[in-house]
Amino acid sequence: MNQFELYCMIFYVLDAEWDETHNSELGEFLSSANPFLFTDIGSANPTVYLRFCEAITSPITIENSYGIAVKYVASLENAAVSKAFASIDETEWLACVKDYLSGEHKGSDLPD
Repeated sequence: MNQFELYCMIFYVLDAEWDETHNSELGEFLSSANPFLFTDIGSANPTVYLRFCEAITSPITIENSYGIAVKYVASLENAAVSKAFASIDETEWLACVKDYLSGEHKGSDLPD
């Protein structure tokens, strides 16, 4: 699993929660973090993805991806984002990651 795939997974979790809550603070974060607005690898606001990449320093595997995601979300110090990410547990996360990685997706051609 590469950094961009992890980033996208975090985005998908948060976006799914936004669909349920329409929390404006979460929506603001998602607007800046959107990895699908442009064709390149990054986010709508390039600083968001750059900071994510700076925060992720250890190798990412499927097995440790949830823990890394939790630490990253906590580092944002954003209550709405943290609450939204708490909507998924590790078991559900792992199932979603395996499903996501098994299909075609943006960033799949990047090195792990």
